[in-house]
Amino acid sequence: MDNESESTTTSDDQVKPELTRAEVIAGSVQTFVLLCVLLVIPILQLAIGASFQNQCPVSPNIPTYLIVSGACGIATIVLTIIMTLAYILWIKQFALDSGICDVCAASIISGCIIGSICLVLLLMSFFLFFWFIVGNVWVFSVHSKVDLDNQLSINYCQRTLYQFAFTIIIM
Repeated sequence: MDNESESTTTSDDQVKPELTRAEVIAGSVQTFVLLCVLLVIPILQLAIGASFQNQCPVSPNIPTYLIVSGACGIATIVLTIIMTLAYILWIKQFALDSGICDVCAASIISGCIIGSICLVLLLMSFFLFFWFIVGNVWVFSVHSKVDLDNQLSINYCQRTLYQFAFTIIIM
């Protein structure tokens, strides 16, 4: 009997540290700092696209490209944060020694949230991939003829708008 309880205790002790490490990785401050830093790019896309919306007659879709990319980027990062928090909740509920019903309910709810968000993120990733290709066409198709200085030219595009869109695509 004593050997069985020791092996069970050892087994439980081995499982809990793994869950704690996963919780630390998924819920670390560094993860959230990274997500917040990454959030700067879509916010800039949205702001620059909206600010210069009608200032690119050579390719009027460039601001639209930035606005949609920025909005989808913000949504993707926010959903990732929500998914990370749901994952942390899921792990914490498995680590708790409270009643079975609480653990089951928390794991079902967290699992549904995580699964739903993963599906939305997958669909959004496919959309963003194709949207990126469309943006490449809109930005690079006018690269040789874009005029960044003469606002009266039919080939004009506001300098900050065009250079930002060009740089974001290259990055």
